[in-house]
Amino acid sequence: MCFSRNIRVFAATVLLPFLSSLPAWAEGAEGGEKGGMPQFDTSLFPEQIVWLIISFFTLYVLMAYVALPRISKTQENRKNVITKEIDTARAANETAKASVGVTEKSLAIARGDAQAKVSEMLASVAEEANERRAASEKELLRKLRRAEEDIATSRAAALAQVEEQAADLAKAVIEKILEAKRGAA
Repeated sequence: MCFSRNIRVFAATVLLPFLSSLPAWAEGAEGGEKGGMPQFDTSLFPEQIVWLIISFFTLYVLMAYVALPRISKTQENRKNVITKEIDTARAANETAKASVGVTEKSLAIARGDAQAKVSEMLASVAEEANERRAASEKELLRKLRRAEEDIATSRAAALAQVEEQAADLAKAVIEKILEAKRGAA
């Protein structure tokens, strides 16, 4: 519809005045050949203008109904592809962000569990060390008491032995004194 309107406007403004002046140019061209370049020969102007109009019209139709629609279609397809790829990239980005969030959450849970296990192990080791220390202290106290008892027993035995030897020595001294008194008497 728009194309036929464009053709009518073109025909009214260019073709009709040109076609009406064609017979006058044709009469001027019959006069003979002139030298020079054919493009500048005024007798050939009507033919050149006709071919110019035909070429222009053909190119206009090709551009308006073949090339430009294909270019528009290609641009639209490319726009759709780019939009689709951007949407896909955004979706992949959101998926990656969600995956990173889940991974970070599981890492935090794993760290917490590991920290709890380490704390539990440290408490267990400390408790075990305290138990061992307490057992060692008990053992040392038992050995100390036994040693003190042994020392007390040994002391008592030594004192008894010293008393016994002192008594024996005292008897021996008294006997020698008595013997010396008996012998002196």
